[in-house]
Amino acid sequence: MLKQLIGLLFPPTRQDPNAGLKMTGNRITVKAEDFTVFTSNYYEESVNTDNLETRMLDGLIDRQTDYVREREICYLSCAYQAENNTYIELLSPYIYKDRVTVNFLLEKHRQISIYLNPADCREYYFDLDFLNA
Repeated sequence: MLKQLIGLLFPPTRQDPNAGLKMTGNRITVKAEDFTVFTSNYYEESVNTDNLETRMLDGLIDRQTDYVREREICYLSCAYQAENNTYIELLSPYIYKDRVTVNFLLEKHRQISIYLNPADCREYYFDLDFLNA
């Protein structure tokens, strides 16, 4: 019960601070083939903390255990030409999915909406809601 309450207070999805731009910003649409997908790996440790001393010793001798899993995350990049003919690289927030899944969902969706702040085009919001379906 307590975990459910904490889960409601702190949802696992992180809100982008620029999410309000979806209502106030200028919308541009970018085709899926115009994006470059970059990947990065990170290591995730399981929640189980039993036998911590053994795990610490395993870490000292660089032994991988079942407690640590390698995960792949992605982000998208595209170039945008601003009104003053300068190019800006737009980077999405991290997408906690592997490259194959992201490429599949991009091909299926075909385009992504990006909302730009009219006063400062360095502030933008990627509408990536389709990735959560």
